[in-house]
Amino acid sequence: MRHLRREWNKTLLMALLMVLVLAPLFSVRAAAEETANEAVQPAVIYPYQQSAKYAASANYTLKANGVQIPVVQAYSDYDYANFSMSPGPVTYELTILNTDKVYEYSISPKKLGITASKVEGRTITFTTNKDEYLIVMMNNRATRLVIAADPAQQDVPASAGPGIYNVTAAPYQIATSGGTSGVTARTAALQRAIDDASSYGTAQGNQAQGIVYVPAGTYYIGNLVLKSNTALYMEPGATFVGTGKTADYTEHWYKDSVGKPVTWWISTAFQSSNIKLYGRGTIDGNGQALHDDKSTNGKGMINNLVVPIATANFKMDGILIRESSAWAVMPVRSNDLEFTNLKMFNSLNMGENDGIDVVESQNVTVRNSIGIALDDPYSTKTWKEDTDIASGIVPWPGSPEPVNHVLFEDSISWTKCYGFKIGQGVMQNQSDVTFKDGVVYRAAVGFAIHHKYGTGTVSNVRFENMDVEDINGKNDDNSAWMTLFTVNSSGNGVGPVTGVTVKNITVRDIGESFAKIKGQEGALITGLTFENVYMPGSAAPATTLQEMNFTDRAYYGGVTILPVQNPEPTPRTNLALLQPAVISSNDNAVDSAPLAFDGNMSTRAGTKRGVDPGWLQVDLGGVKTINEVHLYWETAYGRSYQIQVSGNGTDWTTVYSTTDGKGGLEKITFNPVQTRYVRMYGTVRATQYGYSLWEFEVYGP
Repeated sequence: MRHLRREWNKTLLMALLMVLVLAPLFSVRAAAEETANEAVQPAVIYPYQQSAKYAASANYTLKANGVQIPVVQAYSDYDYANFSMSPGPVTYELTILNTDKVYEYSISPKKLGITASKVEGRTITFTTNKDEYLIVMMNNRATRLVIAADPAQQDVPASAGPGIYNVTAAPYQIATSGGTSGVTARTAALQRAIDDASSYGTAQGNQAQGIVYVPAGTYYIGNLVLKSNTALYMEPGATFVGTGKTADYTEHWYKDSVGKPVTWWISTAFQSSNIKLYGRGTIDGNGQALHDDKSTNGKGMINNLVVPIATANFKMDGILIRESSAWAVMPVRSNDLEFTNLKMFNSLNMGENDGIDVVESQNVTVRNSIGIALDDPYSTKTWKEDTDIASGIVPWPGSPEPVNHVLFEDSISWTKCYGFKIGQGVMQNQSDVTFKDGVVYRAAVGFAIHHKYGTGTVSNVRFENMDVEDINGKNDDNSAWMTLFTVNSSGNGVGPVTGVTVKNITVRDIGESFAKIKGQEGALITGLTFENVYMPGSAAPATTLQEMNFTDRAYYGGVTILPVQNPEPTPRTNLALLQPAVISSNDNAVDSAPLAFDGNMSTRAGTKRGVDPGWLQVDLGGVKTINEVHLYWETAYGRSYQIQVSGNGTDWTTVYSTTDGKGGLEKITFNPVQTRYVRMYGTVRATQYGYSLWEFEVYGP
């Protein structure tokens, strides 16, 4: 019996020891499971009250984690929905209207790999792990949907209290609704609130800021000037709207190229500092109406929407910018600026409406943004003192400055011009500019250094972790994933480009034309590094410039390709080079036919505009065996044309024919044939002009 009791005590002791040892492990496991469960909790959704000015989309409805999100009708190319969310996953239910079901869809950025978990009727369901800016196409509808999910606000101020200047309270008494009447008084009251906030912040010292609080509402206003030590907070749904009337705005400069005065709608006081413009409101320039209003000056007007000029320590967060008719956000001769969660929603059918142009400024960061505009959404520029933009009715203060230490990070670009670029305008030096984690949703050129207008040096530039989805259309003759080139325009000279790194690039579309590395005599492009550049359909990085489609190269050097660099292919013999040529007609008084066979991509042959048919032929100097023709089209290309051969220059045989010419570089192959004469015979022009070719090359087997 004593033995059994002893064994029982041992068993109890062992059990107690097991509890003591395992209990902490179970606690750790339970805590880990609880943390994991917390980590995957769906995001809390904060929808925005939209201005009564905006109509609901006729194309889409949207839910996020079951919450209905207003979808705003914007332009013919896209509608948009924007809201805020806490950390965590969000599941979207996106419904396309006016159709029976979803036939196809795509969700960009493609690098996120987002696919629908369910497609049912007219609705697709998909999930993202956090807040993202997305562009969705359904059924190839021309009007896309832009979804702009912002992170939840972290610094929402009180609507009243010490240092808070609520514009709807006394003494300002601004109504949250109202049309274009009473604009002068409304603007004056809002400016008074800004002035009072500045005085408070300045009196407090230590970088304190008085806060202008703008509740949700629609406010038609004139020009505002932000002043030192001021924060202007716009609630979700707070909307500043331009009146569209030139009489309500101050002319600051005159844009010679479009023949219109320009206003800085919301600018900073010269020599100001410590300013913040933030919240989840909208700044709507109503730019088309302003552009078209000739009632006052007979010309109309265009608007820069936000102009931080001669300021320092400026921050802009969470604001939605829409419908500018000139460069929307334009920091000028300023330093230490931050732009975050910025949404620039401009028309794809109005020129000169760039997104953000960093002009002669230093230490600038643009992070987590989306830019949509006909013109360049993201660029840097430098000018001379006497340039129209710098020497207007209100000249820029100080002297010209360089661009230095600028970062564009985590941005999406959609445009008919350049997705991301340096230039035009390099009249002062530009250095230490980085474009990182960017997505080119659609553009004529993915990213570029466009050294035009000026002799400044461009140096130490990085394009890193960029994804080029769709190269569509042309800007001048450019349609490529990347270009680097210099242009001596209007006698403003040229300058060098040096130290360019292109790293970790995914190219899904090379474009309709060829990429350029094209310096000029006295303005070389040097010190180029290409690392891990993946071209369409290739699982391995490119090893030559030729593989990267850089077929137009001049005045360049110092190229490094990583991880492997192979010799460039030996050029084939162009049988048409410098051979006699004839053209059906000329678009000017000069015989341009030889210019398509001179080996120079800067000269072109062109037939008379508006005339079909049009042709260009070359004499190879003797009978040759050929099987390939390369046509380097200028903007004026052939929609329908034939490649024909002849032994005598009179009797022609067609070896290739198309009714779907694409322009750019077209490489045409056919069965080998012996011939002396070769011609491009165009029957249908793609443009209002004639048929224009930079080069017409002929090759044998």
